[in-house]
Formats: sequence, structure tokens, C-alpha cells
Amino acid sequence: MPRNRAAEDAHDLLTRGRNALAAGDAREAVECFSRAIRLRPNAPDVYRFRATAYLEMGDRVRALNDLDQAVRFNPGDAGGYADRAAELYAQHQYDQAVADCDRALKLDPARVDLLALRGRCHADRGDSGAALTDLAAAIVADPVGAPAYRLVRARLFLDLEDHVAASADASAVLANDPTNAEALFLRGTVRQMSSDLAGAADDFGAALAARPEHPFARLGRAVCRRALTDYAGAVADCDALLAAMPGVVKGYEVRGTAKRALGDLDGALADFDEAVTRAPSAVLPFALRAGVHYARRKYALAVRDHMEALKRDPRSAPTFNQLAWVWATCPDPDVRNGGRAKECATRACELSEWTEPGFIDTLAAACAECGDFDDAVKWQEKAIDLLPDDERRADYRTRLELYERGAPTRAAGE
Repeated sequence: MPRNRAAEDAHDLLTRGRNALAAGDAREAVECFSRAIRLRPNAPDVYRFRATAYLEMGDRVRALNDLDQAVRFNPGDAGGYADRAAELYAQHQYDQAVADCDRALKLDPARVDLLALRGRCHADRGDSGAALTDLAAAIVADPVGAPAYRLVRARLFLDLEDHVAASADASAVLANDPTNAEALFLRGTVRQMSSDLAGAADDFGAALAARPEHPFARLGRAVCRRALTDYAGAVADCDALLAAMPGVVKGYEVRGTAKRALGDLDGALADFDEAVTRAPSAVLPFALRAGVHYARRKYALAVRDHMEALKRDPRSAPTFNQLAWVWATCPDPDVRNGGRAKECATRACELSEWTEPGFIDTLAAACAECGDFDDAVKWQEKAIDLLPDDERRADYRTRLELYERGAPTRAAGE
């Protein structure tokens, strides 16, 4: 018996649409699938294909509508629920995505990929225990897909600050694929957080060798290089990062601090200006720019930027401390303000519960600027008691001797 003509035309349109989709012509695919749906409005597969075409075009709303239709017309198909779960996850609708994963797995328990997807949903909605259970099951059930699932789990372990487990998962992936850029990046991140900066820089470098466009590996290596005093290397990494992704504010912050360490105050100021422009609500760019103003002896500008930083975070102990230091020690008598320095330094100490020797050192300087040398000596002695045995101890003792002689601290230049 010959097929119904409408069904035959719909089949031909479906074939043409799939061919257009494979050729990268999503608009033509949508047109073919839409015409097929007009002929066969209850065909679930056509809705799924049109949803894929809509996603290629970036139209997530129409895509999800079509996936809803596919499920409505064929509620016994695990594939429809699986497709919709993936899109719901992409749209951050995690609870609904989990429900679709549950339905699909009930219909087809062999869909191990949905265990991993459900695990990612659990992780992103904050249910780490359920996420780890699903990911562990997926790793055991699907050896082929296990490396990808291990990387997901490694990121989750990293978020949970379980560095040993995160490193173990990344290393397991690298044992079979030594050039896996994402595993190298994750292991490098663990090493960076564990203060193994040289090892982290090596891992980030290996990740970049495997995937030169990896922006986070580039930024990670820049941060490590700066900490290892390879300032030129940090600048080079940030140059490459910002050429490709000029919106990464952290890149300007890292490059600016590296330039400042190299003595390029103009370059540092330009980077911090850019960071402030791109992230006007952030604290750090203002604090960093204030430091450059101070180094350039633009003390009023330094005060202004520290005040801007405090507007954005009124409980920032470091900002109170830095502002107090400027008011207590700068060479410009028109900027110095002992009373305000003492208020800010005291607040910094309160916010840090009097445990930070650097903040107490600033309070001592503020007291000295006010002429309260007995208090200055008392606080400086306390700061020295809290200070680890490092190179700053000599500077602290030098200031203590000044206060014992009744002299305030002054920055170089007066």
C-alpha cells in the first residue's frame, strides 16, 4: 500500500532538514522541519530535530518549547527527556533537569551519561553528596566516558576544597591522556592552592602547550609567575590573555602588579585604570591603583581611591589599614591626618580581631603621628610579638626605636 502523500512529503522534509543541519545551515533546517510539522504536527522526532536547529541559532526559548512538544507526543521515549534535561541544565533549571533525568533513567537505565548529567545538576544546585554518588556510579559504569566524568568530579572536589581527591581524579585522567589540557589545568589549580607554585606553573604551561587558547591556564600561569617573581613572564601571559579576552579584569590586575614590580608605574597605572573602568563596583582595582598613586607620591589620589574602595566594602580591614598608613606616614603635611589614621587603624585591628601584626604596626604609626608615643611603643611591641621571624622584624624594630625617641614614621621623600 503506498504511503500517505502528506507523510511522504513530511519524511522528505525531515531528510532535507537533517541534511541542512549537518551542513551547518540551521535556518534552512528550521524551515524544513517547520514545514514537516505542519504536515505531521504530532511527530516527536521532528520537534527534537528542530530544537537542535534552534539551539544552533541560539534560540533557547523555541528549542525548549519544541523539546516540551517532543515529550508530550512521546512520553515513553527516554531520548526526549534526556534532550530536555540537557537543555534545562544549560538554562540552570536544575530541579527540572534532575526530574527529567530521573524519568529518562527509569525508561532506560543504561543511559549512564544521564547519571553524570544528574550529578552535574546536583553539584550546581548545591547537593554535593548526591552529585558525588551519581558521578561515582557513572565512572564505574562507563569506562569510556569515565575521564570526562572524573574531570567533573575533580572540579566538584576543588569547590569542596578536597585537594587530594581533586588531584587524584585529574592525575587518573592524565595517566591515560598526559596532554589532557583540562586535567592539567585542574591539577595546576590544586597545586597553586597548595602553594606549589612552580609545579602549578608547569601544569599550566603543559595545558597551554596542549591548548594554547586556554584562558584560565594562561591566567593561572601569570599569577604563579608573578608570585615566583617572574614578572616579565607574568606580563607576557597577561598580554596574550588580554589580546584574546580583553574583558578579563583579573588580567589587568595581575599585569599591573607585575609592571609595578618591574618599576613601570605608568604601565601599572594604565592597567589599574582599565580594571576600574571595567569593574567599577570591585574593591581590588581601587586598592591597587591607590598603591601606585602612593608610589608616585600622589597621596591625595591614593586617599581618594582607598575611600572609593571603602564605599564598595565598608568592612574591608586591609583597606582601612592602607588608608590609615597613608594618613599616618605620607610626607605631604596637607594630607597627613593622625586622628583619622588612628580611627582607621583601630577599625582594621577590630575587624581582624587584633591578630594581624601589620595592622597593629599601622596603629602604632598613627598613634605616633598623633603624638601618643607611649601608645605607639605599646602597639609596636605587640606587633613585634605577633610577627613571624622574617625580614620585616628589622623594619618593625626600627620604627619602635623612632617611637621611643618621640619621632613619627615618615615615608621616603620628606
